[in-house]
Amino acid sequence: MDVLTSQIVNWLTELEENDAADFFSKCSIETIYVDTSYDIYGGDKETQICDVTVFVPIKLYKNLHQYSHLTSKIEEAIRETGESSSVYFKQIDWKARFKSESDLQNEKRREEILGLLSQDYVSKQLVLMNQSIQSAPHLSLGIAKELIETCCKTILRSEAVFFDKDWDILKLVKETNKVLDLVPFDVINHESAKSSVAKILGGLSTIVHGITELRNEYGTGHGHDADFKMLDNLYVKLAVTSASELAIFYLTLQKLKQAKSGD
Repeated sequence: MDVLTSQIVNWLTELEENDAADFFSKCSIETIYVDTSYDIYGGDKETQICDVTVFVPIKLYKNLHQYSHLTSKIEEAIRETGESSSVYFKQIDWKARFKSESDLQNEKRREEILGLLSQDYVSKQLVLMNQSIQSAPHLSLGIAKELIETCCKTILRSEAVFFDKDWDILKLVKETNKVLDLVPFDVINHESAKSSVAKILGGLSTIVHGITELRNEYGTGHGHDADFKMLDNLYVKLAVTSASELAIFYLTLQKLKQAKSGD
């Protein structure tokens, strides 16, 4: 989710227009610079003039007229958010957004996780994590780490296992590995297989944890010199993908364990 989209969602949320905020969070936005106007009285104020295109998921776009009560609120929020930043949005267009292969893969991961862990919070975090890779990579890194933490704490809580709020992600993963049956199938040399799987899971969590730590150096708010270069999105995608796959694996194991205990 880019900065402008986040600002508009926050604007709508502050006004308690939650339905409009939820609708807009499913969309993406593109601004096109048109012109710059200047204060006619000779002041220093400049106002950028831009056009806006809001790209809507095709399922929603097909029935866009049914959401006119929401789109009107969103357009008002777009203009007011622009005015607060000295930007005048001249024209707002709504268009269908066709999903790329990457979008489809991310959605599949999201649906799979939600099928295992039905939490509205997790749903929104997954959407935000994938949408922020390009525009706010430091945010995606943080959410990737938080997703694993959420899954681990959920599993530990369901198993009535104490966990300290100050545990780092490696400690959470270690304790989660202890309570799950890492190899819930009949295999040759079960303990050896279990040990190997634990190493893989530990490696995945270390990837996410290590890349998340890079936020401190590559994130915003720390001040950088003119030669500063942002961490390449390749590594951010690695963290996001690793977090999603680790979450799916953990939650699937938990579901299998619960099914076996119910037999």
